[in-house]
Amino acid sequence: MANFHNLDIKNIVRETSDSVVISFEVPKALIKKYTYSAGQYTSLKLNIDGIEVIRDYSICSHVDEDLSIGVKKLEKGLMSSFLNSSVKIGDSIKVSEPRGRFTIQDNFNSIIAVAAGSGITPIMSMLKQILFNTDKNFYLIYSNKSEETTMFLSQINELKDRFQSRFFVKLVFTSTKIASHQFGRITESNIFSLLEFPENKFKPQQSSLYICGPEKMLNSVSSALEKNGYLKENIFYELFSSSKQDSFVSSESGDVIISFTVDGFTSKVKSSKNKTVLDSALYNDIDAPYSCNGGVCGSCIGKLNKGEVKMLNNTVLSESEIEDGLILACQAVAISDELDIDFDDV
Repeated sequence: MANFHNLDIKNIVRETSDSVVISFEVPKALIKKYTYSAGQYTSLKLNIDGIEVIRDYSICSHVDEDLSIGVKKLEKGLMSSFLNSSVKIGDSIKVSEPRGRFTIQDNFNSIIAVAAGSGITPIMSMLKQILFNTDKNFYLIYSNKSEETTMFLSQINELKDRFQSRFFVKLVFTSTKIASHQFGRITESNIFSLLEFPENKFKPQQSSLYICGPEKMLNSVSSALEKNGYLKENIFYELFSSSKQDSFVSSESGDVIISFTVDGFTSKVKSSKNKTVLDSALYNDIDAPYSCNGGVCGSCIGKLNKGEVKMLNNTVLSESEIEDGLILACQAVAISDELDIDFDDV
């Protein structure tokens, strides 16, 4: 369950014409609650034009810097548009305590990151963590339309100059051809040529690989890697949105009895099998945790202690976590007639 606290905006930096980095002042009394690992995210809760809006944003700062998020304005994005144009230093915003599973694994010799667009935000936190706090190498493949739309470009160039023997970058542009840079999208057909870095110690099979960006890129790149010998358990990814989030279809019918445990309190409700577990909870005024409602963020993870569900979409949970009973409530529909779900035991 996400816990929110009011944090004041300490600084706002315009990254590109349609993106900003917002930094927050964390009071001393809350510092422990806002301790995070590189790659994690936080949720913002705002009332915009009378509508309560909750959105997730990846942390882009190093742990020794002010807590910061990168926000790119999205077409028809209510929260992202508001954050890009209508907030100012000193404003107080409800910010959740950090969470998320897209974090650095320590048992690898080097790190490879593949990012597109605003998918760079959690990668920036990982990048600084590796360069500042370890002696490992970092290899970045980063795609954007042009240099002008590239978030954190100046920081990336500064870090490349500072860590020339450990940080290697390939920039990919989709709308402008620039000398010494790749032109086109990151795809299944070119990912291996992009992974050919001149640094002679580079051993991709001994690296952990992190992908963050559009669903199509993520699926094609991870599929190509797995087909060519990369172990699935060494590939980690995070989606910012899913094309499947508005395509809910369930063939299940009939009623289901669901016991929900949230914040130590258990409620039992009768619902319909053609609703997701999350929709059943919210319809019955149960304060279940959620954010994206698209199987992307992992905010609605719960523990299934009884019964059986099927998940319509999953880009968050590993096979072992599913075997341990974890589910995404926004993607789970009941198959059995009774379910027991604990949101506290995760």
